[in-house]
Amino acid sequence: MTYFPLNTGAKIPAVGLGTWQSDGASCKLAVQTALEVGYRHLDCAHLYGNEIEVGQALGAALNGGIPGLRREDVFVTSKFWCTTDTSKRVEMALTVSLKNLGVSYLDLYLVHWPVSSQVGDATDPPGNATTELKKMSRRLKSIWRAMEALVERGKVRAIGVSNFGISQIQEVVSFARIIPAVNQVELHPFWRQDELVKFCQSKGIHVSAHTPLGFPGARLGSSGNLSSMGDDEVETRSQPIVFSRSRSVILRWGVQRGTSVLPRSLKPERIKSNFDILNWSLSDEDWNSVNTMEPQLRLIVSNQSYLGENGRPLQAVNEMDDVDFH
Repeated sequence: MTYFPLNTGAKIPAVGLGTWQSDGASCKLAVQTALEVGYRHLDCAHLYGNEIEVGQALGAALNGGIPGLRREDVFVTSKFWCTTDTSKRVEMALTVSLKNLGVSYLDLYLVHWPVSSQVGDATDPPGNATTELKKMSRRLKSIWRAMEALVERGKVRAIGVSNFGISQIQEVVSFARIIPAVNQVELHPFWRQDELVKFCQSKGIHVSAHTPLGFPGARLGSSGNLSSMGDDEVETRSQPIVFSRSRSVILRWGVQRGTSVLPRSLKPERIKSNFDILNWSLSDEDWNSVNTMEPQLRLIVSNQSYLGENGRPLQAVNEMDDVDFH
């Protein structure tokens, strides 16, 4: 396993298993497979609704399922969903996640989004796109103070944020006693966010990539429309680029730029192939090709939208086959 250092002195695995849109037996099998293959990072969130299943698979692995595996060998991340009385609910939300996951501490706890909702709470967040979301700027300081208290009490080893932009990171840094260890954001060749990545790295904040595969298996034609294609090709408006292992190339690109990657899959063979990127490097030609892919398209907006550059849905979630949204 390859690791990246955090500003806490700890280290985060370069490749982790994303668990969004995984549930039931399929979730347990995915986590079990990942741990057997060698993954040592599980990326979770209460919002995903599957922390119990993740915890069951992790518990089985720690209790003899994988000989010699210890709790300290596995980096476990979860996330807190913000509501109107967010600062009062931070510790309560953590307690629920710890119980569901069957662990006594988290290696990393993230503020899930820089927005809050007026309905639901941290243990029952809103589950549809019609819920009104508001910027949480006025409450951000009190939220972060509550997150810092979790570190001080030993309940989490590190804290960070997710889906935060440069201005939001700057705001946190302006009053933080504990600087965020991680900013987990959407990153892939079609949404590189170079400026954000460089800014975070300049502040000693590690950047972790959710949705690291973007939309492999889709062709962006000259009209800007997407149509299906094989897993071994990526085509841009400017030039066709064909890789013999497109998923591996894209994930390797993420690791090679210094970001950890969190691919999500339920298929054992894909889980294994997604992990097999740590013993080789991209050629200069492939590196430059990936770094010039256009257009840049954000897929996820406010945790609910999957949009193309024209604002229309890119593709319905239930139509996606093994594409790792977050």
